[in-house]
Amino acid sequence: MKEKDRAVHVIGLTGSMGSGKSTAAGLLSGCMPVLDLDEVNRSLLLPAGRGTELLSQLSWVPVQSDGTVDRKELAARMFQDPDRRKQAESILHPLLWEAMDSWIGQQHGFCAVEVPLLFETGSQERFDEIWCVTCSEATALQRLREGRGYAEQEARQRLACQYPAADKAAASNVVLCNDGDPEDLKSQVLAAVQRLEKPDEQ
Repeated sequence: MKEKDRAVHVIGLTGSMGSGKSTAAGLLSGCMPVLDLDEVNRSLLLPAGRGTELLSQLSWVPVQSDGTVDRKELAARMFQDPDRRKQAESILHPLLWEAMDSWIGQQHGFCAVEVPLLFETGSQERFDEIWCVTCSEATALQRLREGRGYAEQEARQRLACQYPAADKAAASNVVLCNDGDPEDLKSQVLAAVQRLEKPDEQ
């Protein structure tokens, strides 16, 4: 983890697709400020966004008539072509880290950042600790099919491209198991926050 050089303790919240990161982030937001990097990414891809400005210089990036980048089509093209993915990420990731660092600089005490590809981008050192949301593959596949409309094969392909869920969990400080009901996840989040705030009582 990174060296302590400021009066803020930053949690990196991550997990594989379909694990329930956003649900955990919503619960955690009741205890501390939480930044969603997906939301930051969306803002970068608005018509006047810096990401749109830079990505639109690439001939393969789909820009719609209103000036916004077609995020779904962009993701599909990046997924299908590793070189295109590297091109786009080399533009977007520095912008995301810049926005994240600026936000963290305004925080005090505890805060968290929801980072979908934390391990995939090798950004572990940017955080004081890492919390990982996990679930079984069957649960993740069901959520991706029912919640996001992915076909079975596409959902499996997307999961296969990510850092293995078990490895993410093994490299994290806190693991939140999200195969149960929402109240179970809530209890885990609150218990983790309590340990964070009162470490001497553990």
